[in-house]
Amino acid sequence: MIIDSHVHLVTAGMIDKMLKRYDGVGEGIASKAFTQGNHGFISDNFIKFLKGMSIRKHADLWAMELDKNKIDRALFLPVSEKNDELFEFIKLHPGRFTGYVYLDKPASKQAVKTFKRWIETGAFRGLKLYPTIQGISAADERLFPLYEMAGRLSVPILFHFGITMAPIYDYRYTNPIDLSLPSRLFPDTNFIIAHFGAGYFREALMLGYRSHNIHLDTSGTNNWREYLPDVMPLNEIFKRALEVYGPEKILFGTDSILNDKAGYRSHILKEQKKALSSLKVTKKDRALLMGGTAVRLFGL
Repeated sequence: MIIDSHVHLVTAGMIDKMLKRYDGVGEGIASKAFTQGNHGFISDNFIKFLKGMSIRKHADLWAMELDKNKIDRALFLPVSEKNDELFEFIKLHPGRFTGYVYLDKPASKQAVKTFKRWIETGAFRGLKLYPTIQGISAADERLFPLYEMAGRLSVPILFHFGITMAPIYDYRYTNPIDLSLPSRLFPDTNFIIAHFGAGYFREALMLGYRSHNIHLDTSGTNNWREYLPDVMPLNEIFKRALEVYGPEKILFGTDSILNDKAGYRSHILKEQKKALSSLKVTKKDRALLMGGTAVRLFGL
């Protein structure tokens, strides 16, 4: 069984909401950041592609991509607070799709109520927080009610720390060390650090040495390695992560989106499988990392 615990649903409605949110800070800032340079991914062709995709078409295309790559199930993150669209999407293939709730303002008084409401639909099994663009530390007490509710509901919380492509970010909130306090105060809540910490791998390992309820996901190109003083090969990243966390606290992911140019990131799947093979990871441990851990953690 292979479960991709980190992929993205991107719709025209989500892009529109995201651009408006960022442009509220500075006119045109989001469009410039997302469409220019090597990191741009929102093109006119992409917008046209999304506008031509109904939720049903998108769901069927995703199901086809999962079949093609022999992925049994995927956990989807919306790129903005359009949980209603993700809910509609998941219900079309409930045996294959599961979702993370996204909250624009996780520190607001309504956040816990909104989070709980979406979890109770049965379509969502996780919560996504993005401190660098939400402008709040993971250790901020205003988030504690969310952590408490997530523990009560047995819902893991995934964090994007480290390097980000978002045009509005504050790197004061990008260090996963901020999870040290919450992980201790909320022992029944499971936390996930995406992308091996996305540039904060050392800090992610530090947390792994002492925290029983912190996990890693392997998602993305992991090109954050290129911005470190010493570039570690991917198999070395996997080696150290397995030594500290063990396969029972690591989740496979690709960070895939479907756009006008490409489908599922099969090259990342192959790259990660190659890294595991080079380390001679046992079949049992590989099964945990590639799907078993997600089954347990998300109650699938």
